[in-house]
Amino acid sequence: MREKADGPVVGRGGCTIPTGRPWWNLYYRFATSVHGRGYAGEMGQRALEAARDIEPSRPVVAYLLEHNQASRRTAERLGMTLAWRGPDRPNPDHDAIRLVYVDREPTDELIAAIEAHALG
Repeated sequence: MREKADGPVVGRGGCTIPTGRPWWNLYYRFATSVHGRGYAGEMGQRALEAARDIEPSRPVVAYLLEHNQASRRTAERLGMTLAWRGPDRPNPDHDAIRLVYVDREPTDELIAAIEAHALG
């Protein structure tokens, strides 16, 4: 994303399907210089719409770190709900807590897959 057509890239995001996973992964990353301008919400909304247009039966998840309050608020504004909270195993910070948000009521199967991926 660019603020101006000829300006520098200030962020990126979208939905991808991680290899071997039954869900879309929503992601957004922005330069700190543009935080608070609503770009993550705008990009997130468009990414959710695109994922639902392409494969509406596939859930959309967003992985966040608990301390990232802005990302958490963005996921919640997008209508996503917390489905899982636990240790962030691959993180070098052993105290890091991973949150996983989903765009729909999660099934037991989805929660099990999320947990297996998060703890694996």
